[in-house]
Amino acid sequence: MADPDLRDRFLNTLHGKAVDKIPVLSVTQTGTVELMRKSGAAWPDAHFDAEKMADLALSAHTCAGLEAVRYPFCLTVLSEALGCKVNPGR
Repeated sequence: MADPDLRDRFLNTLHGKAVDKIPVLSVTQTGTVELMRKSGAAWPDAHFDAEKMADLALSAHTCAGLEAVRYPFCLTVLSEALGCKVNPGR
């Protein structure tokens, strides 16, 4: 099998096609303390600053090798969109 790029490997896996290795990703969030340190983008600022959010999200790929990038990191975004008050921790 030819070496597929990350996108093709991920899509082939979703479609049940043969892949050279199973892609690794996080379906919730990837904002770990270590990636915050490495990227220079930490919470809560990375929730509100688009550049920091992108830097932290991309670090899951550039530092950890995950095939998918996940953002936003907050799991309360739907609650907030429906009108609930959320304390961002500032």
